[in-house]
Amino acid sequence: MEERIRFTVKGEEYSVPNRWELLEPYDYLKLIEDAGLMASGRLSPGMLKARYVCRHMGWRLDRFRRRESIEGLAWIAERVTFPFVILYPDNDAALDGLDPHTRRLCKRIDPHRLRGVSVARYLRRLDYRYALDDCFCAQLVPFVRAGGTGYRGYEVDTSFGRLTCSLTALQFIEARSALDGGAPLLPLLAAILYHPRPYDSEGAKRLAPAFALLPPAELQAVAFCFRSFVNYLFGRTGYWLLTAARRDAPPSPVSAGALDSLYSLSADGYGSLRDVERMNLLQYLSILRKKLVDAVRSMRSARMKPADIERETGLPLDVIRTID
Repeated sequence: MEERIRFTVKGEEYSVPNRWELLEPYDYLKLIEDAGLMASGRLSPGMLKARYVCRHMGWRLDRFRRRESIEGLAWIAERVTFPFVILYPDNDAALDGLDPHTRRLCKRIDPHRLRGVSVARYLRRLDYRYALDDCFCAQLVPFVRAGGTGYRGYEVDTSFGRLTCSLTALQFIEARSALDGGAPLLPLLAAILYHPRPYDSEGAKRLAPAFALLPPAELQAVAFCFRSFVNYLFGRTGYWLLTAARRDAPPSPVSAGALDSLYSLSADGYGSLRDVERMNLLQYLSILRKKLVDAVRSMRSARMKPADIERETGLPLDVIRTID
């Protein structure tokens, strides 16, 4: 998919970002507000994209009255593919067997607008739906003002092919826990993510009431951005291995919980508990991944059966086989 949608108006060339990572904070916040309207049935996916284009370009949607102008706007809006993925029944069963390029098109472009794809006619008959694409790596709410004070958020960056992140291990663990708590814990989530350095759990709790005064859409924007980073971290990087354990796997010494892993690393000599809590997130995850890989290799060297390794680690057999 194109990163920027380029078009010409009255001889002048313009472009609109077509990736979450390229959005400016204002465009992102407004897009999340519109997503809330769409979730409540007050806005269609097509209108959301048209509003996004107009907002970015500084156009007023209510001034599009001539047929040619409306068609031109619709043509641009249809090419905006980044906000959504399309979900088909039975976990996208209809897309099984498609090559990666065709599958990507079917996940991004409404089947009624797919051209040159043989499966499109069949997909149009299915009960598909749109969902926000919540897997990207960017800090799109870099600054918030709560209780009259400004706070800078965590930093993430993927330039030069390297991922960096300013979150600490404990900060990330507590933020994930707050994210799982839903709407009531969104102020606490924001307080955790925007807490001044060094991070402190009690300090985040004290800040939470001030963050509770933020507009609901802004809190949702903070949560969505963090959730998308978590999905990126465990879906598109080597850290996916840390979440590969089967959901029905019983707890084991190898697959310890997030907080337990902090105590484990401290016991293993990586520093005091406070040192481990303040460890950079990526360093922390890299150590956990190495420990898991080493454990599997050690079990294999001890000639343990794959089924026993699976039971001990919780990892599926197909994942265990990928660890050499």
